[in-house]
Amino acid sequence: MWSELEADPPACAGGGRHAAKARLLPGGFPGGRALCLVCWGFVELSPDETLAAHDAFRGAGSEEEASSRAAWFNTYGWDRG
Repeated sequence: MWSELEADPPACAGGGRHAAKARLLPGGFPGGRALCLVCWGFVELSPDETLAAHDAFRGAGSEEEASSRAAWFNTYGWDRG
């Protein structure tokens, strides 16, 4: 039986890695955030152009975000953004 003790930690290991802002869709998504290549979430950048500490992406928070994510990946693919 699965328990929380066996779960991955919520913090993503991608925090602190160098990244660049992801390309924008016409509506402005993802708003200056970078794509984390560990959890595939869009994450704020620190001033030194590294990914801010963040929890691993566990799903979109709204239907609008889910639609924007789908449009972004359909437009730019699964690359470095």
